[in-house]
Amino acid sequence: MDARADDRWRGGLLAGLAVAALAAGGWWWWQAAPATGPVPAAVGSAGPTEADLDRLVLVSPEDGRVVAGPEADPDEPLVFHQEPGDPDATLISHTVWQDRSQLTPAGPPVVRQTSPSRGDRYLLVVSCTGTGKLVVSFSGSDDDGSDQPVACSGALFTVTLHAAGGPLRVRFTVTGGDVDLNARLAALF
Repeated sequence: MDARADDRWRGGLLAGLAVAALAAGGWWWWQAAPATGPVPAAVGSAGPTEADLDRLVLVSPEDGRVVAGPEADPDEPLVFHQEPGDPDATLISHTVWQDRSQLTPAGPPVVRQTSPSRGDRYLLVVSCTGTGKLVVSFSGSDDDGSDQPVACSGALFTVTLHAAGGPLRVRFTVTGGDVDLNARLAALF
């Protein structure tokens, strides 16, 4: 064999090994990828398990306020539960949107919107910290009302909204100083 043939043979072998390495890497990458698809609800039809007992909270069916239970962390999934047999038991279906923003008096308001069907129920959970005062207003709900001031002490402000059939819009504005907002809108069963 001459030198050219030997170089072609080595080049072909090197190209074949490179293709095999790429194929093996692609297969590994595909196998290691996280699963995608819908996320299951926090509580199935069987209700909470014993492992969920440290995360149970009691929610008032009238206004959606947390009545009893451990302090809620907006980053953690919550199981909303009332006594068995209560026809107004409030269970979270899924989170529609979550917003973490820093608001300033000179900056624009934060506006979040969803397009629900008439009669859909939602739980709006808001907390904030900072030197300013947060004002929450909403439209597109049967319960539309005046602006709701929220003290930015880190405490939770919750309200149940009943969709009127059009866009459901929630607006956050601030006065008197900067505010770190943490808000979540969750659909209720």
